[in-house]
Amino acid sequence: MKKPALILALTASVFSSLALPAQAAPKLSTQSIIVNPVPTTLEGRVWVDRDTSGTRTPTYRIGDRIRLSVSVNENAYVYLFCLSPDGTVDQIFPNRLGSGNYVRKGEVRSFPSNSDNFVFNVGGPAGLNKVLLITSRRQLNLSELSTFSAGDAFATVKPQGSQQLAQALSIVVNPIAQPLPQQDWISDVAFFNAVR
Repeated sequence: MKKPALILALTASVFSSLALPAQAAPKLSTQSIIVNPVPTTLEGRVWVDRDTSGTRTPTYRIGDRIRLSVSVNENAYVYLFCLSPDGTVDQIFPNRLGSGNYVRKGEVRSFPSNSDNFVFNVGGPAGLNKVLLITSRRQLNLSELSTFSAGDAFATVKPQGSQQLAQALSIVVNPIAQPLPQQDWISDVAFFNAVR
């Protein structure tokens, strides 16, 4: 497959699976995804291009281009996941198309960036989509959560649905061998609606 066709297929598959049914699924929030009761000075923010405040839920038509952005208040690693209305979970970042997932203090990183040779398009199904950001002072080992197949630009996420993702992420940040201190990571969520 030629590269532009691959990118189109990837963008379609990435954003076609970014939501959970609003009525059937448990409420997804920073608190329900991961409990982080320890106060921390670390901050990470995620937003979509139609709501730079990150506080509203803008609407996109299926097929519209979308850009996700993140910022951190200190040097940190960022991880982006999208949850679709049908329960599909996609790992948006890190991926094999962009630069590394280390973001410097005060930097705003957008996905895709102006220099990337791909775009993200909103896909179906229609409904509420959720973008989850995990910000960490330390690099996380996602091998239990997602894997890259040979030649794939985006990793395949093993757990599907918000509950399974929450459980898998709790294992990632709290492994038995070497737990990540709770003050060393934080999460944030942005929402958008996809309509036909």
